[in-house]
Order: sequence, then C-alpha cells, then structure tokens
Amino acid sequence: MRAVLLVLLAIAACTGAGPRVDDEAASPPASAHWAGTDVCVACHEAQATSYAKTIHAHVLGENRPEWERGCEACHGPGGAHAEAGGGKGVGGMRVFAPDEPAGGKSAACLRCHAANVSRHDFLRGEHALSGVACTDCHEGHGGVGEAMLARDVPELCFRCHEDVRASFTLPERHGPGAAPPACLDCHEPHGTPNLRSLREANDRRCLECHNDVAGPFVFEHAGVVSEGCTGCHEPHGSTNRHLLARQPVALLCYQCHTVTPPSHVQPTYRDCTRCHVSIHGSNTDSHLLAP
Repeated sequence: MRAVLLVLLAIAACTGAGPRVDDEAASPPASAHWAGTDVCVACHEAQATSYAKTIHAHVLGENRPEWERGCEACHGPGGAHAEAGGGKGVGGMRVFAPDEPAGGKSAACLRCHAANVSRHDFLRGEHALSGVACTDCHEGHGGVGEAMLARDVPELCFRCHEDVRASFTLPERHGPGAAPPACLDCHEPHGTPNLRSLREANDRRCLECHNDVAGPFVFEHAGVVSEGCTGCHEPHGSTNRHLLARQPVALLCYQCHTVTPPSHVQPTYRDCTRCHVSIHGSNTDSHLLAP
C-alpha cells in the first residue's frame, strides 16, 4: 500500500493539478531584448498617464532590473515589438487579451505577488480553477483603489456571481440594513483551503459576528455540529425570516428529524421552536428546551 501511495505522489508531482503557471511568462528568456519605459511611453501615452498614478509605477521603478521595471515587468521584453513598429502582440508582447490562457496572464502577476501570503492558495483556489485570471478583476494601468480593481466591490463580484446578486435583493438579506454586501469580509478572492474560499474554516467566520450562538454548549445541537450554519441558513439572502432555508420551521427540522415522536403528531406540536428555543445548543437541557 505504501508503495502505491509513493507512486501516486510521484505522478502528482510530475503532472500537477489545476492550472499551471506559464514558465515562459514567469521567467523571460536570457536572449530577451528590452526596450525601456521611455520607448513604451512614446506610443502608449494614455496608458502611461494612467499607469503613472498607480502603485505599480512607484514599485516598478528604475532601481529594478530590466525584467522587473515599468511596462515590461508585466508585458515582457518590448525590443522586438518596438523595432517592428508596434501592433498588438507583435514581437511576442504579452497583451492580456481575453482569449489568452488565464494561467499565462496570472503568471506575469505572480512573478511579484506570489510572495504575499494571501496569494499562496491562488492556483488551487476556485477562481483560478474556473479560468479566472488576475486581470479579470484587476486593472494593470489604473483601476479602483490601491488594489487596482476593475470595479468597486460588490459590483465586481456580481459580474460573475449573478445568483448572489439576486439573493441580496430578497426580503431577508445578510448584512446591516440595506448596505452593500461586503463580500471580502467573508471570502478571500485569491483562494483558501476552505470551501467557497471562506477566510476561515467551518463556521468560524460566521461566529465572528454571531458570537452569541458560538458555544461550546453542554448539550450541542447535533445538526449544527455536523452541518454547520448553512445547514439551516442561507448565507446571502432568503425569503424566510432569519435567513432560514425553509419556511415553516418544522420543514427545516424535518430534514434531520424524519421520525416524529408519537406525542408530537398533533398540529399544535409542529411549531418546533416554540418549545425547543435553544436551537443552537443548551447548557441546561439535552432536548434544547427553554431553560
């Protein structure tokens, strides 16, 4: 058995899983011919004006080596491009076109940004695995704020997550009042080992705000422990009170409690939380009854 596992690990190491970084994009060849930022600016004045106001312009300055300086840090060596008189993609320039492979576009960004701890899970995150490149959300020459986003959040997220946008229009929505949803409070867009790229595992992100139901309890509600918050609640929005997944409440309880006790067959017993009020857990009663 151990030998089989070693073979499988060797195969995984050779083939990899998920999107791979484009090695050429990450490391230009030694024969690369660099043009210099001044040559780029001569033709691309509009982009240069916008770029000069960004954090990229401050970081990718003249103190950097050629391959990490100015425009060519992202677009690659531009000597052949300039000598040929320009043109999109001429001379092997990286243009970040929509039809370019996402891995190649992201590789250019990860040359600098992979060292940031919040980027360590990007290549195995849900965005990268879905073919989303860094440049689908970030603008290289400008954008919104220090992160150079293509749009403000949450509108940026809603471009792809239309179902979530719809959820936030429902009568019960997550968040304070009618304020726009703060997607990044719960999700890490660059990927995490957690389901749905949540910033923390299990229900810990929910309990940052809802610490009144955090426990631990002497008598735990087994469903809460096994299914977590989303076993009963819709995280973004719902037509039901308390963001419940079902209404009435009894239908929600019946998802787990499929056998009704003989003493509970009368209709008056169908409002479960009238008696079982400590639904997240109790320190006094094993049946989660009122203290």
